[in-house]
Order: sequence, then structure tokens, then C-alpha cells
Amino acid sequence: MRREDRRVVAVLGFLHGVVHSNILSIPVFLLAWKAEFGADDVTLGLLAAAGYGFYGVAAVPFGFLADRRAPARLLLVCAAGIAISMAGVAASPSIPLLAVSLGALGLFSGVYHPTGLSIISRVVVEQGRGMGWHGMGGSLGIASGPAYVGAALAVGLSWRFAAASLAVPALLAGILLLAQPLPEEASHRPAEARVPLRGLLTRSYGFILLVYMFAGFAYQGGLTFLPQPRFIGARFFALALALGAVGQVVSGTLADRRQPGRLLFALSAATGAILLSLAVLPGGSPFIAAALVFGFLLFSLEPLQNTLVTGEVPRSLRGMAFGFTFLSVFGIGSLGAVLAGWLLAHDASATLFVVLSACIAASGTFALGVRRRSAS
Repeated sequence: MRREDRRVVAVLGFLHGVVHSNILSIPVFLLAWKAEFGADDVTLGLLAAAGYGFYGVAAVPFGFLADRRAPARLLLVCAAGIAISMAGVAASPSIPLLAVSLGALGLFSGVYHPTGLSIISRVVVEQGRGMGWHGMGGSLGIASGPAYVGAALAVGLSWRFAAASLAVPALLAGILLLAQPLPEEASHRPAEARVPLRGLLTRSYGFILLVYMFAGFAYQGGLTFLPQPRFIGARFFALALALGAVGQVVSGTLADRRQPGRLLFALSAATGAILLSLAVLPGGSPFIAAALVFGFLLFSLEPLQNTLVTGEVPRSLRGMAFGFTFLSVFGIGSLGAVLAGWLLAHDASATLFVVLSACIAASGTFALGVRRRSAS
């Protein structure tokens, strides 16, 4: 990549990691909240869905703004809002107030993806590689956040202290954004032809939304409860997420060389097969090994999904386009966490993994319906 592209990807990759480190720490916090508040699995699933749901819903209005406002200001709102929300989580005395704080965390975190991804799509020349390295930044945050929270709880620190301390990286991200201004071309320039919103009403973009939605069911439903002792625990959960960082870079590099839809189909089928194996494998080492492979494959899908968007959607609509895709993956997809909680409450973990396998396979199949065009 060009030097200036690497700088943009590095800054955005750090904030991407901050966003995900907080959101993906929720499954580890659930263990502490279950003990402190006496919550059952359905309540825990609803708590997770409060954060994930607002994470997706917020992406649409902020995606609209990302096409019309200075992106640096939106990203500063994102960083500051995350810091304030994590402080609110740490101070929450009850489940209802905790749900409100998690909703705020999701809301401000939802600023990031339509804004950050639209910037990369407008600035970085090597789209797949840029998405891959940017995704790796997110995956490192995904792994480090849960690992930190799990370690803090393991050594006896309060979950409230762990939540409050997660506000610090968000503050650092805000400082970094002020110190490293984004290039001017990161914004949609008024001189460019603006395509009407109906430009998103294409058959291929409809398939893209289905790709994200079904992947979201598998993402939320598969990750929310994996840290529980009945599955792989917090330590191996963090390792599975760390392997996802490698998957992001590998698939991002391949996305520049091959048809991303076909590669996405193949990787989705492999991910579905691993989920099916989780339905039948006994606990212990075989299950943990399969779960680690699941982490690698699941996150390798993201750069390919994102390049489907940049290949289909005109430049002036990409903020809005990424907003709708993240509404699909996190907003509608958050129902996967609720479904997982309900099935586990009825002792149906095998059924859960079969359903999630079908979802991720459907996601990959819809990718075959996307016909890339040269989006201007």
C-alpha cells in the first residue's frame, strides 16, 4: 500500500480495535453479571442484544451523515461516546441501567463502521488489502478486550474496574484522531456527482444485505456464549478471536486477486461445517480445537463482505451502504444472541450450532448472487 494509505489504515485500525474490544468484551462480562445480578441465560442474551442491536441500528443514520459531514468529527463522537458509555457500564447498579449503558455503548460504537469503511473505500487504492489490515486492527481489539477482561476477573479484580479501564483506549483514540488528521479526500466532495439513495435499490445490494444478515445471526449467536465454562472459557475465547486477526489479513489479500463472492461462499461453507462439528463433538480438546478454527474462519469473512459493498455501491453512497449492512449484521443479527440464550436455557446447544451452521451457509450462498460492477 502507499505510505499515506498505510497511515489512514493504521489510525482507523486502532479505533476499529477499540470499538470491537468493548463490544466483544460483553460475552466475558456476562459471566460476572450472571453472578452479581443472578440473571438467567435469556436475560443475558437480551443484555448482549441491547449492545449489539443499537450497534447495528445506529449505523444507518451515521452512515447517512458519513456521506455528508466531515468524518473526523463523527469519529471523535464515536471515541468520546464509547469512553462515556463504558464509564456508565462500570457504574450501573442494576440490570435495567446496565442495559441502558450497553445500548449507549452500541449507539456510539455504531458510528464507526459506516464512517471508517467509507473512508477506506474512498482513499485506499488496494481495497482488499486495506480492508484486511484494517480488519486485523479490529480483530486485535476483539481478542485483547476479552482477554484483558477475562484476566482481570481471573485475578480477582472487579468487573466494574475492568469496564472503567476500557474507557482509556477510547480516549487515546480521540487524541490520535486529533494528532493525525484524515486526508481531505476521505470526505465525499460536493463537486462529485451525488447518486440518489435509490441507487442502493439493486438486486446485488439486496443480496449483500442478506449476506450480512445471516452472517450476523451466526456471529452473535456463535460468540455470545462461547466464553462460558460449558464451552471453551474466557481464555480460549480470546485465542479464537486472536486467530480471527490472521484470517482477516489472509482473506483481505485474496480479495484483491479473486472473485470475492466465490471465495466468500467457500469460506462460509467451511465455517458452516465447523459449526456442525460443534453440534456433535464432545467437550474438551476436540471442541476447543474446532472453536479455534471457527474463530479464524468467521472473521476471515469480513474483508470479503466489505469488498462486495465497494464493488457494487457508488462512492457517494458508501457511508449509507455500510450503514445498512451493519444494521443487518448487528441490528437484525443481534436476534442471534437472543435465540442462543433461549436455546441454551432449554439445554439445546446442539440445535443451536446446527441453526447457526445453516445461517452462515445461507450467507455464503447469497454472496454468489452478487454481480460486481465498477462502482464510481
